Amino acid sequence: MHVRVRVLVLAIAALVLLALPAVAAAKSRDRNHDRIPDRWEKKHHLSTTKRGVAKQNPDGDTLTNLSEFRSKTNPHRADSNGNGVPDGSEDPDRDGVDNDNEIRERTDPRKPDTNHNHVRDGREDTDRDGLNNTGEDQSGDDPIDPDSDDDGVKDGAEGAGRVVSFDGSALTVQLFTGATLSGTVDADTDVSCDDGSDSAGDDPAGDTTDDSTDDTGDDTAGDDADSTDIKRAFRDDATSFGDDSADNGSGTDDSSDDSAGDDSSSDDSSGADTGGCSVDDIAPGVVVKSASIDVGPDGTFFSSLELAP
Repeated sequence: MHVRVRVLVLAIAALVLLALPAVAAAKSRDRNHDRIPDRWEKKHHLSTTKRGVAKQNPDGDTLTNLSEFRSKTNPHRADSNGNGVPDGSEDPDRDGVDNDNEIRERTDPRKPDTNHNHVRDGREDTDRDGLNNTGEDQSGDDPIDPDSDDDGVKDGAEGAGRVVSFDGSALTVQLFTGATLSGTVDADTDVSCDDGSDSAGDDPAGDTTDDSTDDTGDDTAGDDADSTDIKRAFRDDATSFGDDSADNGSGTDDSSDDSAGDDSSSDDSSGADTGGCSVDDIAPGVVVKSASIDVGPDGTFFSSLELAP
């Protein structure tokens, strides 16, 4: 009698073990092969059999159904948690990259270090343009396109930061690298704009691209204009950031050898590249392409600011 009972128990256990893979398969079943489990689609009233469900966007936000699944957000609500921040702009893993960019970069919106290389996703540089993923997110650039605006200049050599606050005197700039820089803007601050209108007539190299990419012909040793490191929070002398508009390659500020205090080109002394910019154009959200600061006993002062057009 005891032998029969024991055999029966073993038989039942074997059947349970055989049934487990079937249960697991049922949970992860994906009948329309769109990389979204049927269970999740049923939960959110999406078709489990029709093609193209993954690419649909029922709530009209920036995330497709597949992206909503990966982000663990609601495909029928543009702001799933009702906190006033759209699902695409949320950063649930706090790695410095929002859901939108995580999807573009093919990283996991719920894991701060997707590839487990001990470097947070925000510090990775997916398109190798000298601007990390967090910087791409903050600047609004495409994280998988090294030249988002197709102007011939890599994103890493474009804007260096964005104005956070300005009260007419005290200025705070958040660099796309994550650091912040604060100082005073006064009547001596040279404010200019790069309107992108350089031509063969006013560029000593005769080309139409920004000098920050011409590292072979007009940059000397020690210049920090290389696109791979142009996004550092500060230069080696800790007095400027951005492109080489504030550094003539000798470690000195261009204002000493440029009579107008504007572009460093020897044949441009009329301020033609300023684009009409002034202190009035400094406002929260404005991109700062480069800047130079002076640090002294009276505090930190911006000696020059180049704003994006």
